[in-house]
Amino acid sequence: MKKQFLVLMMIFTTVNIFSQTSGFDVFTYQPPEFFTKSELPSRVQFNITNNDTSFCTITLYKSLPAKADVMKDVTSQWNEQVVKRLTKASKKPLKIMTEQMWDGWASTLAIGNFYQNKKKCVVMLNSFSKHNQTVCVVFELSDKNFKPVVELFSKNLHLKK
Repeated sequence: MKKQFLVLMMIFTTVNIFSQTSGFDVFTYQPPEFFTKSELPSRVQFNITNNDTSFCTITLYKSLPAKADVMKDVTSQWNEQVVKRLTKASKKPLKIMTEQMWDGWASTLAIGNFYQNKKKCVVMLNSFSKHNQTVCVVFELSDKNFKPVVELFSKNLHLKK
Protein backbone atom coordinates (compact mmCIF):
# COMPACT_ATOMS: atom_id res chain seq x y z
CA MET A 1 0.00 0.00 0.00
CA LYS A 2 2.77 2.44 0.91
CA LYS A 3 4.59 1.53 -2.30
CA GLN A 4 1.49 2.28 -4.43
CA PHE A 5 1.01 5.59 -2.65
CA LEU A 6 4.64 6.51 -3.27
CA VAL A 7 4.35 5.64 -6.97
CA LEU A 8 1.18 7.73 -7.29
CA MET A 9 2.85 10.68 -5.58
CA MET A 10 5.85 10.42 -7.94
CA ILE A 11 3.55 10.37 -10.99
CA PHE A 12 1.54 13.35 -9.69
CA THR A 13 4.71 15.33 -8.98
CA THR A 14 6.19 14.52 -12.41
CA VAL A 15 3.00 15.57 -14.22
CA ASN A 16 2.88 18.79 -12.20
CA ILE A 17 6.51 19.66 -12.97
CA PHE A 18 6.09 19.26 -16.72
CA SER A 19 2.76 21.07 -16.97
CA GLN A 20 3.57 24.15 -14.89
CA THR A 21 2.92 27.45 -16.53
CA SER A 22 4.72 30.70 -15.95
CA GLY A 23 3.66 34.24 -16.60
CA PHE A 24 5.04 37.52 -17.84
CA ASP A 25 2.98 40.69 -18.30
CA VAL A 26 -0.15 39.57 -20.24
CA PHE A 27 1.29 36.15 -21.19
CA THR A 28 1.09 32.72 -19.64
CA TYR A 29 3.30 30.02 -21.13
CA GLN A 30 5.13 26.77 -20.56
CA PRO A 31 8.89 27.36 -20.76
CA PRO A 32 10.53 25.41 -23.59
CA GLU A 33 12.52 22.44 -22.36
CA PHE A 34 16.35 22.79 -22.32
CA PHE A 35 16.24 26.53 -23.12
CA THR A 36 18.05 29.10 -21.00
CA LYS A 37 15.80 31.82 -19.61
CA SER A 38 16.83 35.45 -19.11
CA GLU A 39 14.52 38.12 -17.82
CA LEU A 40 14.47 41.91 -17.84
CA PRO A 41 11.57 44.22 -16.88
CA SER A 42 10.82 44.74 -20.60
CA ARG A 43 11.09 41.14 -21.82
CA VAL A 44 11.54 37.43 -21.12
CA GLN A 45 13.81 35.47 -23.43
CA PHE A 46 14.46 31.77 -23.98
CA ASN A 47 17.53 30.65 -25.90
CA ILE A 48 19.17 27.43 -26.98
CA THR A 49 22.35 27.02 -29.04
CA ASN A 50 23.44 23.59 -30.19
CA ASN A 51 27.01 22.37 -30.65
CA ASP A 52 26.67 22.90 -34.42
CA THR A 53 25.84 26.60 -33.65
CA SER A 54 22.21 26.25 -34.71
CA PHE A 55 19.98 28.25 -32.39
CA CYS A 56 16.47 29.27 -31.47
CA THR A 57 15.48 32.32 -29.45
CA ILE A 58 11.98 33.13 -28.23
CA THR A 59 11.36 36.59 -26.77
CA LEU A 60 8.17 37.84 -25.14
CA TYR A 61 7.99 41.64 -24.92
CA LYS A 62 6.06 43.67 -22.38
CA SER A 63 2.81 45.25 -23.56
CA LEU A 64 2.67 48.87 -24.66
CA PRO A 65 -0.11 51.29 -25.60
CA ALA A 66 -1.41 50.45 -29.08
CA LYS A 67 -1.39 52.85 -32.00
CA ALA A 68 -4.59 53.65 -33.91
CA ASP A 69 -3.73 51.14 -36.67
CA VAL A 70 -2.63 47.51 -36.17
CA MET A 71 -0.19 47.73 -39.09
CA LYS A 72 1.52 50.73 -37.45
CA ASP A 73 2.02 48.58 -34.34
CA VAL A 74 3.47 45.73 -36.41
CA THR A 75 5.77 48.09 -38.33
CA SER A 76 6.97 49.73 -35.12
CA GLN A 77 7.55 46.37 -33.41
CA TRP A 78 9.36 45.04 -36.48
CA ASN A 79 11.69 48.05 -36.52
CA GLU A 80 12.39 47.92 -32.77
CA GLN A 81 12.58 44.17 -32.13
CA VAL A 82 13.88 42.87 -35.48
CA VAL A 83 15.66 45.50 -37.60
CA LYS A 84 17.49 47.20 -34.72
CA ARG A 85 18.44 43.95 -32.95
CA LEU A 86 19.29 41.44 -35.67
CA THR A 87 22.19 41.55 -38.12
CA LYS A 88 21.15 42.23 -41.70
CA ALA A 89 17.44 41.76 -40.94
CA SER A 90 14.83 42.38 -43.61
CA LYS A 91 13.86 46.06 -43.36
CA LYS A 92 10.26 45.02 -43.95
CA PRO A 93 8.62 41.64 -43.34
CA LEU A 94 8.56 39.40 -46.40
CA LYS A 95 5.10 38.12 -45.48
CA ILE A 96 2.35 39.40 -43.18
CA MET A 97 -0.71 37.40 -42.11
CA THR A 98 -3.42 39.36 -40.33
CA GLU A 99 -6.77 39.23 -38.61
CA GLN A 100 -6.49 36.01 -36.65
CA MET A 101 -7.92 35.88 -33.13
CA TRP A 102 -5.84 34.48 -30.26
CA ASP A 103 -7.46 34.36 -26.81
CA GLY A 104 -9.61 37.34 -27.86
CA TRP A 105 -6.62 39.36 -29.09
CA ALA A 106 -6.20 40.35 -32.76
CA SER A 107 -3.06 38.62 -34.02
CA THR A 108 -0.76 39.58 -36.88
CA LEU A 109 2.21 37.44 -37.91
CA ALA A 110 5.15 39.02 -39.75
CA ILE A 111 7.88 36.79 -41.22
CA GLY A 112 11.28 37.76 -42.59
CA ASN A 113 14.96 36.88 -42.67
CA PHE A 114 18.18 37.91 -41.00
CA TYR A 115 21.77 36.69 -41.15
CA GLN A 116 23.79 35.17 -38.33
CA ASN A 117 27.40 34.18 -39.10
CA LYS A 118 26.68 34.43 -42.83
CA LYS A 119 23.78 31.98 -42.48
CA LYS A 120 20.28 32.97 -43.53
CA CYS A 121 17.86 32.61 -40.60
CA VAL A 122 14.13 33.13 -40.12
CA VAL A 123 12.47 35.64 -37.80
CA MET A 124 8.78 35.67 -36.96
CA LEU A 125 7.10 38.46 -35.04
CA ASN A 126 3.64 37.73 -33.70
CA SER A 127 1.90 40.96 -32.70
CA PHE A 128 -1.25 40.99 -30.57
CA SER A 129 -3.58 43.88 -29.85
CA LYS A 130 -6.65 44.37 -27.69
CA HIS A 131 -8.23 47.32 -25.86
CA ASN A 132 -5.59 49.90 -26.86
CA GLN A 133 -2.79 47.56 -25.82
CA THR A 134 -0.23 45.78 -28.00
CA VAL A 135 2.34 43.10 -27.26
CA CYS A 136 4.60 40.87 -29.33
CA VAL A 137 6.59 37.63 -29.38
CA VAL A 138 9.65 37.21 -31.60
CA PHE A 139 10.94 33.82 -32.75
CA GLU A 140 14.44 33.58 -34.25
CA LEU A 141 15.42 30.26 -35.86
CA SER A 142 18.60 29.27 -37.61
CA ASP A 143 17.31 25.82 -38.53
CA LYS A 144 13.91 24.39 -39.48
CA ASN A 145 14.51 21.61 -36.91
CA PHE A 146 13.34 24.13 -34.27
CA LYS A 147 9.91 24.42 -35.88
CA PRO A 148 8.33 21.79 -33.53
CA VAL A 149 9.67 23.69 -30.49
CA VAL A 150 8.18 26.95 -31.77
CA GLU A 151 4.86 25.25 -32.52
CA LEU A 152 4.71 23.65 -29.06
CA PHE A 153 5.59 26.94 -27.34
CA SER A 154 2.95 28.77 -29.42
CA LYS A 155 0.33 26.14 -28.64
CA ASN A 156 0.89 26.67 -24.89
CA LEU A 157 1.15 30.48 -25.10
CA HIS A 158 -1.90 32.35 -23.86
CA LEU A 159 -2.83 35.97 -23.33
CA LYS A 160 -4.90 37.29 -20.46
CA LYS A 161 -8.49 37.88 -21.45
